[in-house]
Amino acid sequence: MLFRDEVVKSKRTRITGNIIIVQPISIYTSSLMIFLIFILVVMFLTHSEYSRKEKVKGYLIPEKGLVKVFSDREGVVDELYVQEAEYVTAGQPLIKVRNSQSLATGMELSDALSKEIGKQISTLRVELKTREKIFGNERLRIERQIVQLNQSLSSVKKARATNKRRLIIKQEQYLKNLKLFKKRYISDTQLSMFQEEYLETKEMNDRFEREIAITMVDLSKLESELESLPEKMLIKKALLERQISELETRQYELENQYEFVKMAPESGVVTAIHPSLGMRINNQSPILSIIPENSSLEIELLLPTRSAGFVQNGDTVQVRFDAFPYQKFGLITGAVVNIDKALILPTDKVLPVKINEAVYRVRAKINQQSVTAYGKEFPLKVGMIADADIILEKRTLLEWLLDPIYALKGQLG
Repeated sequence: MLFRDEVVKSKRTRITGNIIIVQPISIYTSSLMIFLIFILVVMFLTHSEYSRKEKVKGYLIPEKGLVKVFSDREGVVDELYVQEAEYVTAGQPLIKVRNSQSLATGMELSDALSKEIGKQISTLRVELKTREKIFGNERLRIERQIVQLNQSLSSVKKARATNKRRLIIKQEQYLKNLKLFKKRYISDTQLSMFQEEYLETKEMNDRFEREIAITMVDLSKLESELESLPEKMLIKKALLERQISELETRQYELENQYEFVKMAPESGVVTAIHPSLGMRINNQSPILSIIPENSSLEIELLLPTRSAGFVQNGDTVQVRFDAFPYQKFGLITGAVVNIDKALILPTDKVLPVKINEAVYRVRAKINQQSVTAYGKEFPLKVGMIADADIILEKRTLLEWLLDPIYALKGQLG
């Protein structure tokens, strides 16, 4: 045989199984599926929103502003009366600054001058007390003299009164004897005796009058002196007190010149204390800052001019603090409350955040003042640096797709 039996048998073998006729999907079904997909795409485009954001830098500031305290002049920190995060009231001492020079003896010039002025003040105070004692003794002396003069005056007046009665008697005797003499009943000698007694009595009366007048003058002088004595005392006392006051003022100025205490300008919480004991400070840099009382923290954002056109109050802000990684602790949200109209250039002022272009300051109120981490509340602090996203606008995906058409229409219109 030309062929084997296996070849013949293999040609006789037929394919076994079910016959399946594959038909294409109907046009109706495919159209329905395409329509449903189109509807889903349209719904997705119209309901899904995309937010345009602007990434900016910012830092925390108090709502009422940060009160920076400067030293009045240069010096060395002698004492610090406050600590970080301590609450202070207006007028409370914050820091004591000293700036003095030393003498060859090693004693400070301010102490030496103050000590010398103190001696002068002590001397004047001793003199003031001595003057008061002298004036007191003088008053007692004058009062005693006045009493003595009044007593003497009273005695002289009594003697004058007695002498006046004698004078009247002597005068009457003389006149009677003068009549008798004229009638030649008595001699010249007898008349002269009565006349002499009368004249002596009259002369004594004149002496009493002069003594009374002199005593009255002396008494008047003493009374005037006694009356003017308090005024003299007040004048001298005022002069000494003025000298003491001038020296005390000089001493205070001297102490304040070489040593002064800086007081808190208002109540609040102390933060950012820069100097330490023994450090030299100047009046150009703040020594510390005070967060005003009842002042919550806000974030100040530096918005570039290229993104300032669409920002408005109420825009949402998402804040990420460098100190609290948002991957672990999440974001802090807030809202824009103020947009500064003044432009800040890189050369205008020193900011906590370095800027390389012109910016506007945007202030936003944040929704929380602390961050929860590891089961604890960590308060936010003034000056913390943060990155933030300002949500400029929200539009659906469809609006974003049609935006070029709207723009072209606006240009053509």
